[in-house]
Amino acid sequence: MVIKSAGRIMFLRTDEIDWIEAADNYVRLHVGQDSHLLRETLGAIEARLDPNRFMRIHRSTVVNVDRMKELQPWFHGDYVVILQDGTRLNLSRTYRDRVIDLLGEIF
Repeated sequence: MVIKSAGRIMFLRTDEIDWIEAADNYVRLHVGQDSHLLRETLGAIEARLDPNRFMRIHRSTVVNVDRMKELQPWFHGDYVVILQDGTRLNLSRTYRDRVIDLLGEIF
């Protein structure tokens, strides 16, 4: 991916991305301690990503499956996804079955 930030153009490999969050017509790519803002919708960026590596877990969140460390049950059928760096993300009921199906194939 090509990212323009502070007058620079950076090249980012998709496998470096930990997770992505929607911010109106922008997305914020979280890469380690850094984050980058792109003027693109979450749906558009999700379509460009490998569906075996990236998965939507909430209407505003896509996560790199390789960065997932743990799933913890939450309230009313929701879960919390804990990433390897300790980041906690909500897994909504809408996307829960897809995530559990994928994890079942992995294990």
